[in-house]
Amino acid sequence: MKSTYTVAIVTAIVLITWLISGQIEAPEVADDAETSGVDTLGRVQTRISKAVPYVVQVRATGETEAKRTVKVRAESSGRVISLPIEKGVRVSKGDLLCKLALDDRKIKLEKAKSQLRHAKLEHQGLKKLRQQGFQGEVKIAAAEVNLINAQANLKLQELNLAHRDIIAPFDGLVQSRPVNTGDFLQQGLVCADVLDPDPMLVVAHVTQQELGDLTLAGAADVRIDNRAVRQGSVSFISHAADAVTRTYRVEVEVPNDDYSIRDGLSAELILTQGSVMAHNVSPASLSLSDTGAIGAKIVNNNDLVEFVEVELVSDTATGVWLTGLPPNAKLITVGQELVFSGQRVIAVPETTLATGN
Repeated sequence: MKSTYTVAIVTAIVLITWLISGQIEAPEVADDAETSGVDTLGRVQTRISKAVPYVVQVRATGETEAKRTVKVRAESSGRVISLPIEKGVRVSKGDLLCKLALDDRKIKLEKAKSQLRHAKLEHQGLKKLRQQGFQGEVKIAAAEVNLINAQANLKLQELNLAHRDIIAPFDGLVQSRPVNTGDFLQQGLVCADVLDPDPMLVVAHVTQQELGDLTLAGAADVRIDNRAVRQGSVSFISHAADAVTRTYRVEVEVPNDDYSIRDGLSAELILTQGSVMAHNVSPASLSLSDTGAIGAKIVNNNDLVEFVEVELVSDTATGVWLTGLPPNAKLITVGQELVFSGQRVIAVPETTLATGN
């Protein structure tokens, strides 16, 4: 989004400059020269602009989002007899959230153990009789089925007893607890919502152009709720654009071991795309070609004006960063609207004018 705004702002500045320059009457000799193709000396102010490494960044607004929030559900039914954890309390993996009444769970477990012993004895007895030729395969098979059923029932009753304790699945915070002591909690209903805030995600959506060279594990700066900048790393870049906005989801993980960052806060992401060799110039130095392309006018080694198309990289408080100019360019900073490509000019350095020489 920001690069789009940058292009729009710079284009507007160039258009205004061009319109204003149209009200200024250029020297007649320049008009005659342009129509006749004869070089005419004009005086322009220039400065040497050198390309330097510039780290390309993308700024995007977003919000914080917990990495995971789980509704911890009852795996068996029962009356709630204990709720040791209140809402908003920090928990560790395995901490008890809800405890269900024992009821007949232990009785069912003992019954299952007895049934398994009986099934084992019956199965072993029928196997001995078969070895002596007194038992058929059908009864042996039925005994094996009974044994398997008894084993499964015992496992079920063991789980039913273990599921009395509903525990936290990971370290986090209890976000909500919709039950009270004495409630009957049906299997599948929620005992508590547990939120995992460490690391906290900062989620934003960027355009196709802003994706650039973003990579997983790339560095990112995050400013949350207008507070101090934190360091994070890119953990996810969507491969599919949003059907409505046509933007791509980017997630940045930010360490949050003190749980100070809350879910749902507004945030700004500063993503690093990479480094390019770029020039930092004033927007007033830019011009439009006859076809509407954005560029800058420079003076070459033969003292002739050249129009060079440029690509805007970013805008800052000190000017716009752009690529496309030669590594060392004699950039026209004053008078560019009164000269044309191919015109021979007298280039007066800014420093010369400043010192009065």
